[in-house]
Amino acid sequence: MKLPKFLYKHIDGREKALVKKDFREMWQNMAVRTMLVIVPLIFVVLLPIFFTILANSLPNSSLTGMQQMRGLISDKQSYMNNRQLLFYVYSDCLGPMLYLIVPLMTACVTAASSFVGEKERGTMATLFLSPITAREIFNAKLIGSVGISAVCSLISFVTYAIVMTIGDVLLGVTAFLTNPSWVVMVLLLSPALIIFGALFMVLVSGRSHSFMESVQICGYVLLPLILLFVGQFTGSFRLHAVHYLVLSLLLMVADFIIWRITSAHFTPEKLLQ
Repeated sequence: MKLPKFLYKHIDGREKALVKKDFREMWQNMAVRTMLVIVPLIFVVLLPIFFTILANSLPNSSLTGMQQMRGLISDKQSYMNNRQLLFYVYSDCLGPMLYLIVPLMTACVTAASSFVGEKERGTMATLFLSPITAREIFNAKLIGSVGISAVCSLISFVTYAIVMTIGDVLLGVTAFLTNPSWVVMVLLLSPALIIFGALFMVLVSGRSHSFMESVQICGYVLLPLILLFVGQFTGSFRLHAVHYLVLSLLLMVADFIIWRITSAHFTPEKLLQ
């Protein structure tokens, strides 16, 4: 598998070579390749297909607990039958969380492989022998991790959109097609999460001794995202497009601050310890 050229065509030759090297090592690593394929496959393909089939096949009389679920929708959706309601709640409450796990998780995995994997493989010393600078190492590794995660996230969204659009048509609802939140999530929140996940792994790269240890630390990053969406199921609050926009802006500010800190203090020597 080749790395798309647009990921590195605007950087110089030395950084380009490092991006290609990192991508080749990531794709040859079975653990990384599995996570980049399996995580999106489960969250944006298999689970949406499962809920679509479940909502479309079960008779209304067999669905229990639907009265409590109706508390999660507004008066505009009160016309929905139980099948439509089940699909709508998945599309509006659970689906966004599962999708956003993809960019965050893939960013953490690729950055962990790029930064911590260099330490684990003992290949950082080789970079010292090349004419590439510490800033170029940081930029190339960050660009590569963010770029690969962005491609995975985009492919995941296109696949998810196809599955959910088919569900909308089969069940006679517009749970996905008319939800403006997805525009904000795909164009703003998802890129902000990718950058945050990659930068977070840079911060912990000096403290992690192996790739799998770094991936386990990713759980701390996922926890706030999961809790945010769990709150919707309790009826405490509902997230709409404006909320996702505010979250995106706050996360972008956090990304900028973390980037300034990590880029100013990054030294390849940390990956030798």
